[in-house]
Amino acid sequence: MQRVAATTIVYQLGLLAVCLAWSVACQARDGEAVWNSRCEECHSEASDFAGKYLWYVDGQLQGQHHVVDLDLFLGNHYIPDHEIDIIHQLLTKHANSMQRYHNECAECHAAPGELLEQSLWVTTSGVRVIKSGQDIQEFLSTHMQKGIEKTAYYLQLFTRIAAQAEP
Repeated sequence: MQRVAATTIVYQLGLLAVCLAWSVACQARDGEAVWNSRCEECHSEASDFAGKYLWYVDGQLQGQHHVVDLDLFLGNHYIPDHEIDIIHQLLTKHANSMQRYHNECAECHAAPGELLEQSLWVTTSGVRVIKSGQDIQEFLSTHMQKGIEKTAYYLQLFTRIAAQAEP
C-alpha cells in the first residue's frame, strides 16, 4: 500500500512540475509579439525603431531623450512591469544594428569603420569629409537624398565609431 501511495505522489509531483513549466512557457511572450501588440502601431518595427533612436553604449541601452534610465521611461509608457525586460532585450538586440547602414550604404561604401578611416576626418569640432573639408552633417543632408532624420542617425553612427577608435 505504501508503494502505491509513494508512486502516486511521485506521479502527481511530476505532473505538477510539467504543468508549472508549461504555464511559465505559455506566459513568457516573445519580444516581437509584445512589441507588435503594444508599440508597433506608433513606433513601427522594433528593428527600425531601435536602429534610428537607440544606442547600446557601455553595457547600457540609451535613447536619444532617455539616456539615463530607459526602463523607467518604458514603465511610464504603458508597458507592464513584467514586459519591460522583454522589450528591453528586444531593443538591445536591434540597437546599433548595422543592418540600416548595409541597406542604405554598403552597395557603394566599405564597412562604416573603413569609411570613417578612409573618407572622414574627426576633429575636436566634429566630423568632416576629407576630400571637401565639408562638415559631415552638411554633406549627409545632400548625399543621396538623406534627410534630416537619416543625417542624425549617420552622424551619431560615425561619431560613436570614431569615439571607439580613439586610444
